[in-house]
Amino acid sequence: MSDMFHKALMEDAARINVSQMTWKQVKQSHRRARGKADWKRRLLVYAASAAVLLILAIGVSGFVSPVMAKMLQKVPIIGELYSFNNLKLDQYASYVNSSATDKGITVTVPKAYYDGRRLLLIYAIEVPEGYEPIYGSQINLATTKIQLNGKPLSFQSAVGMDSLASANMYRGDVGWDLSSDQAPQNSMLTIPIDQVGTVKGNWTLSIPVSSEAIDKDTRYEFPKDASSTYDGITITVNKVSKGPVHTTIWMQVCQQLPVNDKPKYELGFRGMDFVVYTPSRQALGGWYIGNQQYYAKKVGDEEVWDVTIQCKTPPNDIKSIIIEPVLSVEAKDGVTGNCPHLPQLDVTIPLN
Repeated sequence: MSDMFHKALMEDAARINVSQMTWKQVKQSHRRARGKADWKRRLLVYAASAAVLLILAIGVSGFVSPVMAKMLQKVPIIGELYSFNNLKLDQYASYVNSSATDKGITVTVPKAYYDGRRLLLIYAIEVPEGYEPIYGSQINLATTKIQLNGKPLSFQSAVGMDSLASANMYRGDVGWDLSSDQAPQNSMLTIPIDQVGTVKGNWTLSIPVSSEAIDKDTRYEFPKDASSTYDGITITVNKVSKGPVHTTIWMQVCQQLPVNDKPKYELGFRGMDFVVYTPSRQALGGWYIGNQQYYAKKVGDEEVWDVTIQCKTPPNDIKSIIIEPVLSVEAKDGVTGNCPHLPQLDVTIPLN
């Protein structure tokens, strides 16, 4: 066990109630193992046993300090409870450790990520012995009436779920695609929860969120001549924000309207998606973000769509990205396939 981990354990020792017989029991259990194991194997067994005991201790205490939380991330089993899958995103997430207890159930939010457009939380539910789970998630935070700085949280979509992570412990993730940049760098979330599974109660969480670190490392660009035209469609990129986790792209999509006829393509978020690539054609994803236009604006003989998408930010050595439109429905006039790409409309954007 490293000195750093030992130090973190000692800092939280007063808060975690572990039986004095714990290590004796671990050693006795180990002696029952058949054969003689070398010292490396013994160390592995001790470490695994310590991890299990630490999980149980956390479950009993209901508390994890920021110091301990950072160290727990380095333990594979426990790290899964306190880490986002996206390593870069996890690096910019904040330790908040907000919790509430009622009816013997403790709901905790150890970590939050907020960048002004996306809000993501990790949450844990500690339940008592005899708790009867429901099918699916024990909490539906996606439909909870959440407030941001005392006002209802405005969002386009929300997705979340939880599942059993260990004995009497559920672990969940929930994320909101916010309608727009709607809050200062430092804000306060209020999450009232009135039911966990079939148990009704009152679990109100106050969670500080901040985009300060993200904003500090975000660069804005206004590319010139980042445009392409094909088959009556023109795509023009007006603005790019390259953050440490996600890159946001603002663009305009125009389509020439034929006289006395319907447009050839259905555009907007219902008819066209986008994939963002590196020059080596590594996909970075591509999804709509924030408020979207439901109907085209008519400007002269064109229909115009204002589009905002987001993708993963590429490594710093990648100096440009390519936006490629994808038709989300089968097109007519000889184009086959349910989701045909339109590489003729690729737009290359330089990144500094």
